[in-house]
Amino acid sequence: MKLFDTKPKTDPDFLYGREKELELLAQYLGQKDWVILLGPRRIGKTSLAKCAITRLGCKSLLIDARDTTNFEEALISSLKEYQSSLNIKAEVKVPHIPVNLGVNYNRRLSSHTLDAVLKRISRLIILIDEAQWLHNPRRVNMLLAYLYDTYYDKITFIITGSMIGVMKSIVDPGAKSPLYGRAMTKMEIKRWSSSTSIGFLKAGSKEIGLDMDDKTGVAIEGKLDGLPGWLTLFGYNYNHTKNPDTAMAETVKEAKKVVSEELGSIENLGIDTERPIIILKALAKVPSRFSELLDLTGFGNAVLSRHLDTLERLGYVEKDKVGEYFISDPILAAYIKEG
Repeated sequence: MKLFDTKPKTDPDFLYGREKELELLAQYLGQKDWVILLGPRRIGKTSLAKCAITRLGCKSLLIDARDTTNFEEALISSLKEYQSSLNIKAEVKVPHIPVNLGVNYNRRLSSHTLDAVLKRISRLIILIDEAQWLHNPRRVNMLLAYLYDTYYDKITFIITGSMIGVMKSIVDPGAKSPLYGRAMTKMEIKRWSSSTSIGFLKAGSKEIGLDMDDKTGVAIEGKLDGLPGWLTLFGYNYNHTKNPDTAMAETVKEAKKVVSEELGSIENLGIDTERPIIILKALAKVPSRFSELLDLTGFGNAVLSRHLDTLERLGYVEKDKVGEYFISDPILAAYIKEG
């Protein structure tokens, strides 16, 4: 089972429906561009990044920001593991960053830091996954700026996430940011079209020796709405239950648990969740324009605008062509409706 494997893909042959994005990302990485992959959770950013690295045949490290709040420590730990794999004996350190340090790292501090590893390698790609969960934007950006200026020829970063928290400060650095003026390529990853989603369900079902007719495929796609993560989870459950209805029930049940945990973790970013939840409850009933949400929530213009912006950057809410806001993840909408 390859297509319905719920782990992030690493083999480009099993990265379904992302051929153009894969080709473009591999091209950027091949010319040593630092790349930012933007998109909501479960859209396939991690799989796309890992498959591009595989295609290039480069050495790589993964730092999952969901597992740490300290990028500096996570980077040190990952580099030490990489150092061990290369049998490099020298100790790897990243110096303490003084609070009052300016925009650039003090280059005098670099002599006993990353050089111990980086001088022994020819090329390394570092994937920072879900970077919005990192803390301390300025500290993260100072370290990235130092690596950009000092090791651009050796290190290439892929940074994935949605436009909140530290990720926002990386994507749109202000004039006073340590990253200001450093060129990074942005790629926004979109959800699958209906035809791509149905094609994925059929191809994955065929791979595991099960049938998927057009009617069933359309029904599943309609409930999971082009999000590769949920469609893959359905396929995983379908492989085990052999029944599409049972598989869908299991998928919704498991997905709601994921959504619940994710909503709870937003508070760790210092984001107010009470007002966004009120907005989500209103939109779970019916898509609404800004003026209608003012009446439904009782918020003022500035408050509503600020929290809608947060929800959009999280990838939870989108605005259609006629100006109506709606919840973009059907599982999230169902979860909110149930209270």
